Amino acid sequence: MNTTRLKILTVLSALALCVGTSLAADLPPEDKQFLAGYEKVRSALATDDLNGAKQAAVELGEAGSAFAQSEKIDAARAEFSKLSERAVQLGRGQSGYYVVNCPMLRKEWLQPSGKISNPYAGKSMPECGSIRK
Repeated sequence: MNTTRLKILTVLSALALCVGTSLAADLPPEDKQFLAGYEKVRSALATDDLNGAKQAAVELGEAGSAFAQSEKIDAARAEFSKLSERAVQLGRGQSGYYVVNCPMLRKEWLQPSGKISNPYAGKSMPECGSIRK
């Protein structure tokens, strides 16, 4: 009986170690590149800079092509929410990234700083949001 419990505990410990290691693993270079480009787009939107955001979106390649075609900032922000889904998925649990939620707009994004900088509200509500755990 004790041997069986020991084996089970050993297997569970090894499994927990593997899961913890995979969650904290470094991102591959292409994901890091996506997040760097995403941050440029996010930062530009936070200051209502549509042209800067569109230029940054070009760096995202195919992922940013629909965004780069946006003619108005509202359309760009709608496209940004699609980019944010991927960014949040990549950055969640990674050191140096914060998942932020704006309850007023019901939007979520990723940013590298703990100081809120809302890309969906821009200058109208720049600090609206809270960091999600």
